[in-house]
Amino acid sequence: MRVVDIPPVTRASTPCSTTSKVVDRERQGSDPAGGVTQQLNPLAALACGILISESRMKIARRTFLKCSGGAAATLAMPGSLIASGALMDKPIIDVHMHAYPAATPFGRPIVNPISGVKSPISNGAEHMAACIAEMKRCGIVKGIVSGGDGDRLKAAIAWHDRDPDRFVIGAGLRGSDEIPLPPVDVLRNLHAKGELQVLGELTSQYAGLSLSDPKYEPYLALAEELDMPVSLHTGTMPSATTFDPCCISARARFGNPELVEEALNRHPKLRLNLMHAGWPYLEDTMAILQLYPNVCADTGALNWLLPRAHFHRYLQTLVEAGFGDRIMFGSDHMYWPDGIGLAVEGIRSAAFLTEDQKRDIFYNNAVRFFKLAA
Repeated sequence: MRVVDIPPVTRASTPCSTTSKVVDRERQGSDPAGGVTQQLNPLAALACGILISESRMKIARRTFLKCSGGAAATLAMPGSLIASGALMDKPIIDVHMHAYPAATPFGRPIVNPISGVKSPISNGAEHMAACIAEMKRCGIVKGIVSGGDGDRLKAAIAWHDRDPDRFVIGAGLRGSDEIPLPPVDVLRNLHAKGELQVLGELTSQYAGLSLSDPKYEPYLALAEELDMPVSLHTGTMPSATTFDPCCISARARFGNPELVEEALNRHPKLRLNLMHAGWPYLEDTMAILQLYPNVCADTGALNWLLPRAHFHRYLQTLVEAGFGDRIMFGSDHMYWPDGIGLAVEGIRSAAFLTEDQKRDIFYNNAVRFFKLAA
């Protein structure tokens, strides 16, 4: 099936502000001292304070992380939750969050690629504290969190240990040579101890595989047996991902939601969350949602990294097609705690949604899908 043709949207931005310049959290931590080759517009690099050649350059990933937002301050949204510090009057569940080991060093400053906000956080522990503060400010009472770097399981468990009532533990899995899958028994034992409730984010696309690959069969069988939902990375990846040594097998086609069908038919009781709502594969996402009632989708990253009008058109199409009760709020804030508030604003500002539809996306759908206590 083809990628749906949504016309491009023009918005005021600076050269470093596009989603394609954001370094993926899944690649970011794999080799902190390494480099990633990227094609940058010379003006974009100059705006970020980086000297480059006219064609290509190699920069440390931490430096590139800074570049992703250094010139984007003009994009801060008036009246946003970040600016106003406003509290939500109704609870929200964020089904797409990421933790990093406490000692993980962050490049400084961490600059949000959309708002241009500079954060003083310098490590994973400070990142966790900042994310919890932002959740409280936005009225987010529950978060599904998985590790995005290092010991991913340990990182997610640490967030849960910090605030057990707020966090649900997910297992960040991949299945590549660099990030192999843990033994199934390890996951089973963690689940038995109450230290694992979700399989995911599962980033099979970065390993050059689909969820239906036999490699994941024992894990899907475990999830179905334990009635444990699976959250799968779908859609696309940041620019030049396949040129990074960590992800040379990654391909765009493996993010197409249509590739989950064989897995779903082998495991008809499996609950599956299509993270990133399959963007940009809109038609295929709707086809899967239509055929498989055990599948939902989240808005992670789309609701704050995409141009607002483009995201709203994508979301509106899904809602108008009848899937308003299958879409869940997710921030996918990655390294940027203030991305949480921007993601909330991305839903709140959708004028085409009724208040009931917003409540479903923000809260009700996640309670039902993840079987959470309301």
